[in-house]
Amino acid sequence: MANLFATIRRTASDTQSLPNKELAIVLSGDGSVCTVLHASFDVEPNVSIDTIWLPEVCNRIRENLRRALRNRRLFNEELNLADSGSTTEFTYIAQGRDRVLLVARDTSQSKHALTRLQKLAYVDEVTALPNREYFLGELAKILEHQRLREGRAAVICCHVDDLDLQLGATATARYDAILHELGSRLESELRGVNSDREGDYERRSVVARTDFHRFAIILPEIESGSDAESVTNRLALVLQEPVIVDGKTYRVDIRSGISLFPQDGTDAATLFANANAATEDARTGQTGDVAFHSGTVKLRSLQRQDLEVELRSALERGAFALNFLPIVNASTGEVHAVEALLRWPESVMGSHSTSKVIGLAERTGLIVPIGEWVLQESFDRLKNWQDAGRPELRLSVNLSMQEFSRRDIATRMAALMLRVGVQPSSVDLEITEKMLSRDAVAGYQAIDALKALGVNLVVDDFGTGACSLVQLAHSPVDGIKIDISLVNGVKSCENDRAACTAAIASAHALGLIAVAEGVETTDQAHILRELKCDFLQGFYFSKPLSAAEMGEFLVAPAKGIAQ
Repeated sequence: MANLFATIRRTASDTQSLPNKELAIVLSGDGSVCTVLHASFDVEPNVSIDTIWLPEVCNRIRENLRRALRNRRLFNEELNLADSGSTTEFTYIAQGRDRVLLVARDTSQSKHALTRLQKLAYVDEVTALPNREYFLGELAKILEHQRLREGRAAVICCHVDDLDLQLGATATARYDAILHELGSRLESELRGVNSDREGDYERRSVVARTDFHRFAIILPEIESGSDAESVTNRLALVLQEPVIVDGKTYRVDIRSGISLFPQDGTDAATLFANANAATEDARTGQTGDVAFHSGTVKLRSLQRQDLEVELRSALERGAFALNFLPIVNASTGEVHAVEALLRWPESVMGSHSTSKVIGLAERTGLIVPIGEWVLQESFDRLKNWQDAGRPELRLSVNLSMQEFSRRDIATRMAALMLRVGVQPSSVDLEITEKMLSRDAVAGYQAIDALKALGVNLVVDDFGTGACSLVQLAHSPVDGIKIDISLVNGVKSCENDRAACTAAIASAHALGLIAVAEGVETTDQAHILRELKCDFLQGFYFSKPLSAAEMGEFLVAPAKGIAQ
């Protein structure tokens, strides 16, 4: 205290050494100015502090004067002065029974300098995004908040690969411009991104540039790893859009890694490190464009095991069912065939997507016994309907890649048909373009074997796969089924209509039948009929029906298509 007072005394005799907007005065307990030691502006003795500051500031000073006299201790307080917009630091030092030395110093410039230094310390100069240090600090706060409420969070790292920039003096500038654009895209795609609202750790996401080629994102509240993966895929699509700099177009490739709180780490450093490790896994090309940390992979593996057990159990207890969708003659509206559609048990599906369940069934080989059940059940139904008065009725059923690839597919199919009493000539087996392409490499071994049995083969989802016209022309398939994505736009999109026209014309030129799936309106049915499509299928004619409902539908009057 003595040293500080001595300093004040010295500076009072040399006011030129004091900064502007500084005041050193001795006050009485009621706020009257007893002595002016230094003032960078005019202050007279024997006046009240009310002539210097606004009432709310004076009230606060008087409270602190009483505090200083009561406690006899030096203390500081910083106040924002509403009249000037400045920040002032007040230091109080008790002197005697009723005197307090008050030093008031404008700290606005130092505050501004500190803010600028913080910005330089925590902001990436190229992208204007937060940097790694800021990211880790905010991640620690978010994790603490989520830990207290037993919530979840995810860290995503996006690595920018394959930037094909020319070498030269301007390469760095162009690279910076591309990164700045990518950072802006990330900010625009996420809600509440880099918000400065304190404590808003549930809705706020954070985007930062954490390395030369890498961005990192915090998702503060997610339900599952699938949610994080969906966001990651969406961000990757946005980032991979072309970037134009100085009239040149650049494209980037994005590899991403994900770590989840709490299973992949409970502190910021660990979670961030695991997300980076997962990103490196993605960059190796072994896990696809998006990789989870190994801890998450292990969890997902356990989830897959549970799902596999449920699939096997559903198959053993007969929990699967079939629906049927009619395929009608485009000219008459008469039912030409019915397609068997598998209904997965609700106990299996739960919150899982159909594609996930099918993918698991294929990877585990369960798709084969499931497919055999579908064939057995659908053949039984076909036999019943044929015996009930529809001998010309055909059955269309999908084959999986695993079933199609089995060497004994034709032998097993023949045995099943013989057991049920179904004629092979009344069955259309649907295969994908990918399956056709693979069999083309093998010289159409599987297709030839099935054709020798007497069944027809139709290429499903035609127009969306990798089947070439050469493969289609040389294969012994009997027809194509035009994909719903083309049928949807046959009225509104000239290109889709042209694609349907070309597909139908190509099929007929090769001696194949053409089926259009996904017909939902009268206009679509009319146009496809005008394009000479042979058969139509879709909700315009009927929704998927149970076996009993299909039996009734087969005896109902045909839904004709007006000329």
